[in-house]
Amino acid sequence: MRGKHALPSHSSVEVSGMKAAIYKGIGQIDIEEVETPKISDNEALVRVGMVGVCGTDLKTFSKGHHMFRPPCVLGHEFTGRIVEKGRNIDIDVDDAVHVFAPYIECGNCALCLRGVPELCKRKHWIEGALAEYVKVPGEIIQRAALRSHEDIPESVLTLTEPLACAIHGIEKARIASGNKVLVVGSGPMGLLIGSALKNMGSDCLISDIDKSRLRMAEKCGLEAIDFSEKNFSEFLMREPSYDSVVLANDKKELVSSLIPLVLPGGTFQLFGGMSKDTRFEIDPYHIHYREVDLVGSFGFSEKDFKKAFGFISGDPDSFSTLITAVFDLNDIHNAFKAAKDKSNIKVVVRIT
Repeated sequence: MRGKHALPSHSSVEVSGMKAAIYKGIGQIDIEEVETPKISDNEALVRVGMVGVCGTDLKTFSKGHHMFRPPCVLGHEFTGRIVEKGRNIDIDVDDAVHVFAPYIECGNCALCLRGVPELCKRKHWIEGALAEYVKVPGEIIQRAALRSHEDIPESVLTLTEPLACAIHGIEKARIASGNKVLVVGSGPMGLLIGSALKNMGSDCLISDIDKSRLRMAEKCGLEAIDFSEKNFSEFLMREPSYDSVVLANDKKELVSSLIPLVLPGGTFQLFGGMSKDTRFEIDPYHIHYREVDLVGSFGFSEKDFKKAFGFISGDPDSFSTLITAVFDLNDIHNAFKAAKDKSNIKVVVRIT
């Protein structure tokens, strides 16, 4: 989901060296002292505040990832304060907390002009944020560095990027207020999708087989259903009743089982990422005669990021339930361990 995150530049700067969590390979991440990035005229230097640990970070740490070649710095769901700016950057340097989009589309390429900016191949990127400082391109500073209100917990702001992905998925599935939606999987992204749907007035049911996850869903104010074997078999006997079904996990075997539950003209969305070699079968009857659309979702756009920030700014207490643990940077190993624990939803690393 992300581009390659290289180590910060090793040019000498006025700011002294900084600490960074260096990913060195599967199961290996160490806190080391590296040189602080030096910015150009079209960049700003940000002192990182907090960073959310996402599924991509966990996958990279546990199994490796072709887009993150060690040594590198992980982390992209982050907040911070702008401490230095290049001469071409028009923004105040003060103590305000901002949340930063880890990337934004170029806005000018063929894909952007076709209306799919999330697929832009010329994105402006930020390098890994699990470090005390990170340099941010001017395009992101000007378009997607969003200043927070003082009453919003900084940890909650780290949810802006994953919530943007959830909102993008909701829009791709054409879900509207009042629609009846089944979200399958109550991991962090499933719960964010559910919270966003609740925020926009949709009738959402969230499902899982893990009882601790189901309790988390209920704690977030979501209606939950246990998809253990007997319950799931009975559930499949129901008549189609959902405007949309969102598969928020990678269980390919659920696709053919759940498509019949979508109302004619509705959508079935593959939100959870699956490996490139994944294959599954579906009954084309539902696609042709019932016009159920099978849709995908990948990343987010600048518009989605700003909409997510608006959701969080408007109801921070609702989203704060999703933050279940906060660790300091020096405790990075326990942070990753906690993020793998299903009793947690979202784990955040406090940098400064």
